[in-house]
Amino acid sequence: MTVSRRKIFNPYLQIIGRGVGTLLHIPGIMALVTIPVCLLAGETYAAWPFALTAGVAIASGQLLRYPCRNSAPSRLRHAVLTVALSWLLIPLVGALPIYLIAAHLADSATTPLTVTEFHNFWNPVFEAFSGFTSAGLTVTLHASELPYSLQWWRSLMQWVGGVGVIVLMLTVLEPSTDAYQLYSAEGRQQRIGLTLNATVRHIWWIYLVYTGGGILWLHLVGMSWWEALNHSMTGISTGGFSVADNSIGSYDLGIQLAMIPIMILGSMSFAIHYQVLRKRNWRVLWTDTQHRALWIVLVLGFLALLLELSGFRPWSDALFLWASALGTCGFTTADLQDWNATSKLLLAIGMVFGGAAGSTAGGLKMSRVSSLFKAILWRFQRLSLKPHQVMRYILEGKAIPEAEANRRIESAAVLAVLWVSLILLGIFVLRHVSLPDYTLSDVVFETASALGSAGLTTGITHPDLPWLGKLVLILFMWMGRLEIIPVLLLLSWPLGVIRQRMRRYLRSLSSR
Repeated sequence: MTVSRRKIFNPYLQIIGRGVGTLLHIPGIMALVTIPVCLLAGETYAAWPFALTAGVAIASGQLLRYPCRNSAPSRLRHAVLTVALSWLLIPLVGALPIYLIAAHLADSATTPLTVTEFHNFWNPVFEAFSGFTSAGLTVTLHASELPYSLQWWRSLMQWVGGVGVIVLMLTVLEPSTDAYQLYSAEGRQQRIGLTLNATVRHIWWIYLVYTGGGILWLHLVGMSWWEALNHSMTGISTGGFSVADNSIGSYDLGIQLAMIPIMILGSMSFAIHYQVLRKRNWRVLWTDTQHRALWIVLVLGFLALLLELSGFRPWSDALFLWASALGTCGFTTADLQDWNATSKLLLAIGMVFGGAAGSTAGGLKMSRVSSLFKAILWRFQRLSLKPHQVMRYILEGKAIPEAEANRRIESAAVLAVLWVSLILLGIFVLRHVSLPDYTLSDVVFETASALGSAGLTTGITHPDLPWLGKLVLILFMWMGRLEIIPVLLLLSWPLGVIRQRMRRYLRSLSSR
């Protein structure tokens, strides 16, 4: 049996198949959890699409996992490919209930256009990718017209996607020797506890506390329990899906201001939350380099945006939108298409910077931004050194070796170059496929929003956007959630396999 299995499955593919199969159980579990919501909301017609989605996810996961269950332990390269492929397949499964519910309701004359637009399969796929990557760009015309089951599903996708499917897998399923490799491949490096299991428990404890606190907080300031539940889930996950037609702009100033702390909490590292909540170490909010950078950029960006919008928009819009952009949350209080090009550029810069590493936020992350800033300072310091002086590299208040400093700078610089390159590529494509009446600043903004998993939009993201434009934004949301490199490795993997096969073939010809 083992021999025949090896003949069918390459050992390399077995390792990846086992991981992908395990992770495909996640949307299945999520769909099962959603069935009671359908029944409580009186939407019994929505129960069978979620039941079918659960069956498809769990069955396909088992079909992949079972034949590969005895494969070798995963290495980092396997884990990176597993995570990239899983984050491609999971949203496709997540699109199924959206499409099936829309197909069921499409024949009714009373079904709103918001729902019937999801009968075009590109739209539920786009929505699911935006949900699981916690990007927040949406093709939903009027969120308030969606069935309660779909409102919940959109929020649940972002809530799970924000914390990460790997973290959820390690909570629900039995950890394996591949656990840390997968955890690292999803873009997480920090450990809060002594072990990975302890780290995952701490992350979920913090996430649940903030989600529950956010629900109570938003209800106290005026939201209904249902609105508070959904907005707390999509706020702490820095996702930005809303159940209101105009996002947070549908609410009064008090609710808008109350939403800002939730977005900021979502953009902070879980490690810092742990230090504050469990160890009562408030000093770390300023002594930690990337969080000090986060507060500085938060204040300076707000002041710059306020000056740019002076006399044009209220101060509350500047504060809310800058917090939403920098935290890559995606909630909005204004129609950004009416804003001038400079204000859009400022928000785009915020979305590129993003929140802290180890948070639910997207973007380059403040740890890399601060490393690049440090690199500039170190460069000037080296130029000013006298012949007898030795350069000291200080980070987090400690001296680090030159090799470590160079490694950090190189890592941040490589990702920054990839970001700029992809944004330029996205601008080129969207300029040719986007709807009319959108300027270059709109296209730059939309591209940065997709790659930064931010979710703010100037209106380009729309159900009528041509399929190529949706595909580009989907790819960017996927890349942005995994910080680009895992996706590039996955896309280059078939080319590497073909190259290896060609080399073997040429060698066999030369040996004859």
